[in-house]
Amino acid sequence: MTDALTRDAAPVVADRDLRLPRWIVVWFVITAIIQTYDACYELLGAISHKGGPMAWLWPGHVFYSSFDHRYAGFDAFGSAQSWANLIEVVVLVWVLFHARRWSGVVVGLIVSVATLWKTVIYFLVEASSGLEMTRQSIERGDIVGFLMVAILPNLVWIVVPLAVVISLGRQIRRVGLGVQRG
Repeated sequence: MTDALTRDAAPVVADRDLRLPRWIVVWFVITAIIQTYDACYELLGAISHKGGPMAWLWPGHVFYSSFDHRYAGFDAFGSAQSWANLIEVVVLVWVLFHARRWSGVVVGLIVSVATLWKTVIYFLVEASSGLEMTRQSIERGDIVGFLMVAILPNLVWIVVPLAVVISLGRQIRRVGLGVQRG
């Protein structure tokens, strides 16, 4: 089907619209690395967390866990999200291998929607719990730390995937309109 789409739409669809933009490929590579690293920290539990024999591999996570207690010990939601991250990484690797194909564009959009909503759900769970896992940093008066460590970096996982969704959504729309005109 991909070949048929490319062949049939060639006169009205630009080649660039049938592959992932470079900035999105770079984002997907960075995402896959970070999500694998993050999931390993969370899923290895006691050996990767503060005081564990492998904690030295995750100094940023150990520091982050002082602001977000979901990362300080076992948490069912954090564990589930880590498993979802690993599934997402498998999909991202597939997308990267298909970055120059239309299927990579479509699946890239789907996985970006998943990343976006997984992060939104993370924030919603925390907000719905009355900031159960992060409140202690506010209570100790470290509002700047809370914003700079617990909120701002996590917003990247909403803002960039949203930009990817918009970009790939527009790209898919252009191809759809081109095919429709063709």
